[in-house]
Amino acid sequence: MRDQGNSRRPPLSDLDPISILGDWEGYEVVAVRRIRAGTGRGPARIRIELSPRDEPGRCSGCGRRVASVHDTTVRDVRDLPILDCQTYLVVPRRRLACRRCGPKLERLSWLSSWGRVTNRLAESVARLCQQMAIKHVARYFGLSWDRVKGIDKRWLRRSLGEVDLSGVELIAMDEFAIQKGHRYATV
Repeated sequence: MRDQGNSRRPPLSDLDPISILGDWEGYEVVAVRRIRAGTGRGPARIRIELSPRDEPGRCSGCGRRVASVHDTTVRDVRDLPILDCQTYLVVPRRRLACRRCGPKLERLSWLSSWGRVTNRLAESVARLCQQMAIKHVARYFGLSWDRVKGIDKRWLRRSLGEVDLSGVELIAMDEFAIQKGHRYATV
């Protein structure tokens, strides 16, 4: 029989598989709730509430560690689906009181400054856009067409760079029927 008095248990966040798999640097899981889908309301949802750890944040301006917080706002952020459920993170975003830059949003490795989706969800969306139409990717992840298009455009701009159209004089487009049906292709 183990002696209960001398054994030290690790904190819940170290044992929690969601914390381990989530890897939300600088934050810990404080609550997880599953919201069942009603009829015709889409898939079930998982809401994961995060809380910043008691450690200084990194200024998004200069990159220095800052301990003082100017203010905090709570934001819902989408993450990759878990077990066929749409996953929402409830994230308290901190604006740090940086002495050098003034109030600046905390830099997080897993979320862009004003992002409403995590970087890993955005990366998955961009990879899938290489294989499927934006409409189908949006439906698959339960995101709006505009959001998926924006993610795809940012990824293309980062990976390919800006397009140089300085020597272009004319751009032409045409549609043609495929097998004389109501399916068309554009060139």
